[in-house]
Amino acid sequence: MGTGFLVFLAGLQNVPYELYEAARIDGIRNKGQELYYITLPMMKPQLLFGSVNSIVSSFGVFDIAVSIAGMPSPNYAGHTIVAHLYDYAFIRFQMGYASSIAIVLFLLTFSLGRIVMKIFSSSDT
Repeated sequence: MGTGFLVFLAGLQNVPYELYEAARIDGIRNKGQELYYITLPMMKPQLLFGSVNSIVSSFGVFDIAVSIAGMPSPNYAGHTIVAHLYDYAFIRFQMGYASSIAIVLFLLTFSLGRIVMKIFSSSDT
């Protein structure tokens, strides 16, 4: 099932049951409120790990797209940004354009990672 499954399972098992009991006493009435007010805040580190891994792996898709659609896919339908980078770097040998694609890919991945870090940060400030 992968690393993400194990991380989320460990995170769910580390949420103390006493928090749910205290929340029921304090007035939480249904499972949706338990999820929103207890489970999700307690699982922020696991959610951060899963989202950063998903972002990095989604921008790293190359082998599946190339093996299914081929390198020059019809109308570039299976052309991902990494396949575009590979095309210009190792097939057309236009290293300047390929390095600018790599910089754009880095900046996009970095900025999305920072946004996710800001959303799932553990600090309450």
